[in-house]
Amino acid sequence: MAMSQPFQKNHFSQLSSDTRQFFRSPGLVAVTTVATLLILLFIVFPIWSVLKNSFTVSYPTVKIRCTHRISEPTHVDEYLIGPILHVLTPIEGILKKRVVRDDAQNFSIVLRFRKGWDDLKGVNDSKRALYPIKETIAPHIDRLRYRLGKERIFSTETYSDFLSNSRYWHSFRNSIILAVVSSTLIIIIGFCFAYVGMRGPTYARGPLRMLGLLPLVAPPFLFSLSLILLGGRSGVITRMLDLDFNLYGWPGVIVSQVITFLPLGYLMIENVLRSIGTNMEDAAADMRAGDFDVLFKITIPLLYPGILKAALLVFLMSIADFGNPMLISGNVHFLATDAYLYWVSENNVEMAAVFCVFLIIPCMIMFIIHEFILKGKSFTTIGGKPQQMEERKIPGKIFCPMMMIVTPVSLLILACFGMIFLGAFTKILMVDNAFTLEHFNSPNGIRSLVTSVKFAFTAACIAPLIGVTLSYIIVRKKIPFKRVLEFLSLLGFAVPGTVMGVGYILSFNSPPFKLTGTFVIMIINEAFRNLSVSLEAGTSKLHQIDVAIEEAAIDMGATPFKTFLKVVLPLISSALIAGFIYTFMVGMIAVSAVIFLISPGNNLVALYILAIAEQGMLGMACAVSIMLIVVVLVCLGALRLLGRVTQFKIY
Repeated sequence: MAMSQPFQKNHFSQLSSDTRQFFRSPGLVAVTTVATLLILLFIVFPIWSVLKNSFTVSYPTVKIRCTHRISEPTHVDEYLIGPILHVLTPIEGILKKRVVRDDAQNFSIVLRFRKGWDDLKGVNDSKRALYPIKETIAPHIDRLRYRLGKERIFSTETYSDFLSNSRYWHSFRNSIILAVVSSTLIIIIGFCFAYVGMRGPTYARGPLRMLGLLPLVAPPFLFSLSLILLGGRSGVITRMLDLDFNLYGWPGVIVSQVITFLPLGYLMIENVLRSIGTNMEDAAADMRAGDFDVLFKITIPLLYPGILKAALLVFLMSIADFGNPMLISGNVHFLATDAYLYWVSENNVEMAAVFCVFLIIPCMIMFIIHEFILKGKSFTTIGGKPQQMEERKIPGKIFCPMMMIVTPVSLLILACFGMIFLGAFTKILMVDNAFTLEHFNSPNGIRSLVTSVKFAFTAACIAPLIGVTLSYIIVRKKIPFKRVLEFLSLLGFAVPGTVMGVGYILSFNSPPFKLTGTFVIMIINEAFRNLSVSLEAGTSKLHQIDVAIEEAAIDMGATPFKTFLKVVLPLISSALIAGFIYTFMVGMIAVSAVIFLISPGNNLVALYILAIAEQGMLGMACAVSIMLIVVVLVCLGALRLLGRVTQFKIY
């Protein structure tokens, strides 16, 4: 207790000092305030809307508004309200009645019906109930009007429904199992790709890196589509081998998830593996340590922080995935798809919100573990000069098992892209294999592709600017509660896209922020969901830049804004480019959040492909997918060229 008091005193003293210094800079106050308000509005508020709506229940209501000509208030109760309430009481489905006195000549009787009750039936029943006393009350009434509505009240009833329904629990369990299994398999496969690609023979490095990154250019559900063409009921392999087996259900979902998110695990493990070098492995080998001892006691422990971070990231992405389960899950239910179905098919906002809450819980646990336990933890080998990655011969007893994992996965990735290519250029794969280009004649597909480019480019321009500015404020400036600001900024990435999509609909569907159905809401959603990439990249870059450079510029008379614009921004421009690339690529293949926000005139190409694939138009879906991949590759090639010109490492 005696030790905690000085700590608390120093903590609050530092907070007070930061606060005083913060308010001495009006420009910093203005920028930070605007950034904070944007984060609260476009990240925190949608999440809060989901949580709030999960604790509400909507009841259908019928409002009977009466305009009367009785001057004495007591007579209104005697001649009108009392008799009307009496005849309305027996109506089936009514939970509650209440009287609202609007003014001297108007009152309303609000009938609240059971959840899910047909409100039109409520109107008709009300009219029929009032018929016997119609002649009695008619002399006192000028007009009766009926209005349908909904009444939302605080309740935990929806949670009770969720917890008592075994199907919902199955969806939750299936989502957790899928995320855990996918994460485990991706870490194992990603490690094999990274290890062979970094430690293996030179000839294998380039192809493995290409194959490991190739799924990045495709929409998440593309691999479900290709697996259907390969192993579906009418798939190539199914027909060729006359199999009674198809990939619908758990096999298809797991395989498609592994291929989709393999680049995430591969890149993170490769990055850590690159930093540790080979010195410790070589030293252990010189001391006659066994090959597996070197691998499991030296290499993997050094990679442990990177592996765990990769697992957490893949877990977040996998549990929130929407497209793959939608296409290939069969009769297996998952939270993300069920939330969408409850929203669209049944218009059950409250149950969709509860599904989103159960999506948030495991994701937030993983995110908090990463932010407060794993962040900043890494291992590296230290030497007198930068590590040079030299070719290191992997022993056969390790190389062969790893290649037994890498080779079939690589072939499967190539097969998936090959099936998309074949499906696009054949009339009906395995039914009519004649060459055709008719699938590319898709005006709606081209229109949605153009819309996606505009959407992704605009979001990619916004996200890096806000993210890098926030990183500068958090790293370089003394502001109160900067850790809280950073945490809130990263929530958009930690929370599943389904949650953010539902949250945006609930938050911006009415004045003063009525944005639903506009192109703007889609851009804002995508920009703030991907804010974290630019923020993290900018933070990492700023920690590498000596603050003395900025101090020297200020000493020479430059204003803080000019210092940031002329000195800091050029030094961290690689973070801007990284944020732009990531947001653009993710925007081109976005599904989970924007599917709730699209309007008829602003359909995106990934959603268009998903829609026509669900309708069985697989050939056209493949053709539009190829057009999407070509556009993404062309854009990445242009950015690569830009990187060579500007000397920035793009990827």
